[in-house]
Amino acid sequence: MTVKALEFYSGIGGLHRALAQSSVRGAVVRAFDWDQAACRVYAANYGPDVVQKVDIGSLTAAELASFDAELWLLSPSCQPYTVLNTLAKGAEDPRAKSFIRLMEEVLPDLVRMRKHPQRLLVENVAGFETSSTRERLVTTLRGLGYQTLELLITPLQFGIPNSRLRYYLLAKSEPLSFARTDGREDRVWRHIPGRGSDWVDTRGSSGEEAPGTAVAEVRDYLDEDCDSEPHPHAIPERVLEKWGRLFDIVLPSARRTCCFTRGYTKLVERAGSVLQMNEALDTTQTFDTFLDAQRAGDDDAVRLLRPLRLRYFSPTELLRLFAFLPPSQRGETEESFVWPEDITTKTKYKLIGNSVNVRVVTELINYLYE
Repeated sequence: MTVKALEFYSGIGGLHRALAQSSVRGAVVRAFDWDQAACRVYAANYGPDVVQKVDIGSLTAAELASFDAELWLLSPSCQPYTVLNTLAKGAEDPRAKSFIRLMEEVLPDLVRMRKHPQRLLVENVAGFETSSTRERLVTTLRGLGYQTLELLITPLQFGIPNSRLRYYLLAKSEPLSFARTDGREDRVWRHIPGRGSDWVDTRGSSGEEAPGTAVAEVRDYLDEDCDSEPHPHAIPERVLEKWGRLFDIVLPSARRTCCFTRGYTKLVERAGSVLQMNEALDTTQTFDTFLDAQRAGDDDAVRLLRPLRLRYFSPTELLRLFAFLPPSQRGETEESFVWPEDITTKTKYKLIGNSVNVRVVTELINYLYE
């Protein structure tokens, strides 16, 4: 029997993709999002009849009951909770209202109608676990007869070189329960129960990964080398001149990248790593030489950075790191993710930065059905 799922704040369909790749025989029967570009990308990949452009705050219990869905997948806006937003207001942020209404008004109505989902998965930014929204969410779910399990998980735990730590809440309607928790459902788990141990940062004092770390190299996720100069995703020299020293720069041999956000290529700090394609040069020494020349009044000091071959990750490379696509298959055409022709590169970065890591969610859905 096929599990029917509803996908809320669906973006470009990361939750949909995770369900499809899981061991659960499931299908998203309807996806909801307000962003027009996201809905167009979703429709291009999963069909035009699945996604609905709608204000999720306007959905009613009667509408949702008609889908008879057993599983809800939700990735509400992270802006009210992210540390990057110094004005974050949590539950008081207008962008949090639709999610709170869905949980505190619509879901209880569905429980009374006996049309509520048996399982839920919620994804959000690390930091959500300390928010008042989280307190209200857990209180509501438990009051409605759900068991809950909370986790903080990073793709590094699954061998993917990206440190995108995220909060996840899983819920099951009683009498369903979670496997292998040993009665410790109230803790925030740092690994999936029964699978390994709590994740710890394996970097040494140098910032490099510890020897033997079971994480792939970044090069496994990169496009084929591009011969054109400058590279299509080269960092503009005017940006390097002013902000270059603030970038998180990684080599193809690295086993970690910083979290990529919707502001990638528009922001410098905390927006995501950039690539140094020339691994033969020492990054720090090269930048020191550049800064010395700049302080000495050399108007063309930026030329000293050109040999580093610094560039942004491409949208396709980010899709691989987010597990929408498998690691690089040299010489093969990637056709398993489609962008409508008029979607700009800027919009691609924004939509990917708002998305989920498909591999992590796939593993969580598998656990949710154990």
